[in-house]
Amino acid sequence: MASQSVGRPNALAGVQGEMIGEFFGTMVLVLFGDGCVATFGLFNPLGLGTHTWPVIIFGWGFAVMLGIYVAGAISGAHINPAVTLALAATGRHPWSKVLPYWLAQVLGGFVAAAILWFVYQGAIQNTLNGAAVTNIGGVFYTSPKAFVGTFGAFGDEFLGTALLLGLILAIVDGRNQPVQGNLNPLIIGFLIVAIGASFGLNTGYAINPARDFGPRLWIAIVSGGGSLSINNYYFWIPIVAPLAGGVVGAFIYDYTIGKVLAAKMLGKSGTTETKGEAVRESEGAAGE
Repeated sequence: MASQSVGRPNALAGVQGEMIGEFFGTMVLVLFGDGCVATFGLFNPLGLGTHTWPVIIFGWGFAVMLGIYVAGAISGAHINPAVTLALAATGRHPWSKVLPYWLAQVLGGFVAAAILWFVYQGAIQNTLNGAAVTNIGGVFYTSPKAFVGTFGAFGDEFLGTALLLGLILAIVDGRNQPVQGNLNPLIIGFLIVAIGASFGLNTGYAINPARDFGPRLWIAIVSGGGSLSINNYYFWIPIVAPLAGGVVGAFIYDYTIGKVLAAKMLGKSGTTETKGEAVRESEGAAGE
């Protein structure tokens, strides 16, 4: 009798592969995002014209777009703990995967910050000129303006992330004129541009705990912990406010626009297929 071998399931097809997707998606996000902040903050004295707010908002918009393209088909490209928590809270993502996703996302931000630290070392030392490392911390993590209090900073991050999650769900909802042809990462990138233009200057609009805390951990290593204590231990606000705001934004969408779409008994538009945050055309439609 011929023996039959049963192939072992590939670990990369499960949560391990999804963690790899989240790690690299977040790493790409922070590499391009903090990279544009480096051009904004480290090269202005050279008169290169980089110290303008559009450099930040469009740089971060493209950074998010590219991160989603990296991980979209693998993990849904959350690349943000607030997105992961909100999707789990609304039944769109398994709770068992929340902590693995968070770990991958924070590690992605941490490694990206380490890479940027060495790539921009010359510019960093030129800007510091012997000052404390935290003087260039804004390249890597967010902080409030001096006139923005704790309540204002928390509210800004909360609102920005609530808008982020609510509008992501609107963009990827197959019943609600979804973007097709795999263009939703670009539209979500423009959403980041809009949030930055409207709500970015109070705090630097982290709206993503991994984007802030991962790089902040790296700077804590090279600054003796200064990045964690600076601004009266501000570090907790870009963690707690986005997590809370994201959940609230997702529930508001579900119990307002989502309810209306359900009441109208609208089906999915065209041949779209929603997976995580990825909206794509079905294979049949793509081949036509």
